[in-house]
Amino acid sequence: MSILDGPFRDREHMQATLSMAGTAKARLLPLLELTEDQRRLLDVEAEGRSRADMLGITKEQRDALLNVGCRFLQTGELQKAREVLSGLYQLEPLDERPLYALGATYQMEGNLPLAAHFYIQFLGLNATNPEGYLRLGECLMAAGEIDEARSAFTSAKTFAESGKGRPGNAAEALRNLALLDGAVAPMA
Repeated sequence: MSILDGPFRDREHMQATLSMAGTAKARLLPLLELTEDQRRLLDVEAEGRSRADMLGITKEQRDALLNVGCRFLQTGELQKAREVLSGLYQLEPLDERPLYALGATYQMEGNLPLAAHFYIQFLGLNATNPEGYLRLGECLMAAGEIDEARSAFTSAKTFAESGKGRPGNAAEALRNLALLDGAVAPMA
């Protein structure tokens, strides 16, 4: 079993869960006595607009929230970081940055499956970002999933060498690949 398996072990289980959630929502919404603001929020989300759009929260304000969450992360206040970052993600689900930072909070705790989950979500929104592959590779390496870690580090190296990400990402990927090669090298 891999840390990448997630909560849905097979397609049928995932489809049944999604179907149940959709049915529950369809039954529940008419029973709720929603305010006009709540109905407007649901309409905005149905149109594909974010809550940040509806509330008039600017990118600069979202950046400030991200900075607050990252400061909590840097000081080891992981629960506070998660609260800020989760709220930010709910405001703007297409901003990948809170997902990366949420992954970091779980990686710092050693919760590799949750960290990997958030890094994969991050990569789903920013598929050529070497940092996402590097952090995912670290989680996989720590979980002993050497082949998957090698694949993640190789992707990080490839994207870094093509000019994506920050300087030093390719070197970091190479160091991690060398660590993996040393971990599986035959004993002489």
